[in-house]
Amino acid sequence: MQHPMNVIPVDSARQDFDGFVARVLATAEPVALSTSAGEQVVVMPLEEYEAWQETAYLLKSPANAAHLRQSITEASQGAFVDHELDEK
Repeated sequence: MQHPMNVIPVDSARQDFDGFVARVLATAEPVALSTSAGEQVVVMPLEEYEAWQETAYLLKSPANAAHLRQSITEASQGAFVDHELDEK
């Protein structure tokens, strides 16, 4: 389920830019900024952007996407095995 993105005017963000950035970082939710011409840009934490880019890259290959979907299905049905990690 996708939640509607919060859209605010650029002028509102400009009035308290430090506060705007702090809120975006605290919520980790993307926010759309709307210009007076009606154009929009998205502001989001860099870590979230990088995660989205990685997901898009992993899903670009149809075979990899199918494998990931199957793994998610199996995990949601409880078909997974816990492993201890070797910390070296």
